[in-house]
Amino acid sequence: MIRAVVFDLGGTLIEYAGAFASWPALETPGLTAAFAYWQQRGYALPPFANFQEAGFALLPPLWRAATRHEANLRVVDLLAAALAELDVAGIGAVDVAAAAERYGTAIQAQAELTPQAVATVAQVKAAGFQVGLVSNTMFPGTLHRADMDRFGLTPYFDEMVFSADVNMWKPNADPFRQVLVGLGVDADTAVYIGDDPASDVVGGRAAGMRTVYFRGNGRFATPPGVIPHAEITELTELLPLLARW
Repeated sequence: MIRAVVFDLGGTLIEYAGAFASWPALETPGLTAAFAYWQQRGYALPPFANFQEAGFALLPPLWRAATRHEANLRVVDLLAAALAELDVAGIGAVDVAAAAERYGTAIQAQAELTPQAVATVAQVKAAGFQVGLVSNTMFPGTLHRADMDRFGLTPYFDEMVFSADVNMWKPNADPFRQVLVGLGVDADTAVYIGDDPASDVVGGRAAGMRTVYFRGNGRFATPPGVIPHAEITELTELLPLLARW
């Protein structure tokens, strides 16, 4: 019997890509805002194109290291690494943290709800399920909670896990297990839904949950050998699927 439904956030409930079709290009507004802040503070900086190139080059290996349990990843870590890569000295931790805050604000500004996200989560909650969230993010959970507040999602959630806050990254089973403990349910009574099969399906299955691949924005294809328990194209398909299960 299904007792809990756990959602991914970015690309599933809230779309953060803005005008950008692929990652890491969608981080452009954040990098732009961080760089502008340092310019305003009067720091000597290389051309923005060099900074952006360094950020884009660093993101994939930093992300892989996080998902392999080798290191945590936060925006401040990315910015500090990009500065070091470009041999930019003299920007202290306070101004790196302030730039990271502006980075997050810029990403928030391009966020929008996925169609039917609030209605779907509300219906799942009204149907009697526990509702949770596990999100791979290099931003503090407070930033994403603010987005969820703004879009009216927060009241429906019983437990949330944000990877950068707890240093637990999908597709490892750890963040899924943590949310299950918070919800007070067993893995075989829970469903996880997300738009990235390599993280969401692999991780959910590793934790012993049923998994639903939400095709949504179509940004992520299903890797060979990764098989979700179900696939949906619209969030409105989720509740009828749960009823069948």
